[in-house]
Amino acid sequence: MISFPQVYTQESLMNWLNKLNLKEACSELALLQRNTLLEKENKQLKKELLEQKLMTLEYRTATEAKLEEARTREENLIKSNEDFKREMKQQAEETNKLMKQMMEMFQKQAHP
Repeated sequence: MISFPQVYTQESLMNWLNKLNLKEACSELALLQRNTLLEKENKQLKKELLEQKLMTLEYRTATEAKLEEARTREENLIKSNEDFKREMKQQAEETNKLMKQMMEMFQKQAHP
């Protein structure tokens, strides 16, 4: 704490005021330095946040692309499976028709 001088000369008052101003200036300087550090830290945090948002967006885009690719593969597999079932049904019908014709021929040969 700065004590007030007992002799009130202009020089002593100026020295006292200079000391007081110096203390206030030091306090303000400390606040400015702290503010500068906080602004720098804030800027870094904003940069990191933007990078994380970008990474999230890239991840989301890649995930959506993979999901769309998986949906397309699933649709193709379903279509392929349906085509296969249809083909197997058709072949089974043709086989049954041929078997029926063969049975009819065997019966005609057995009972002329």
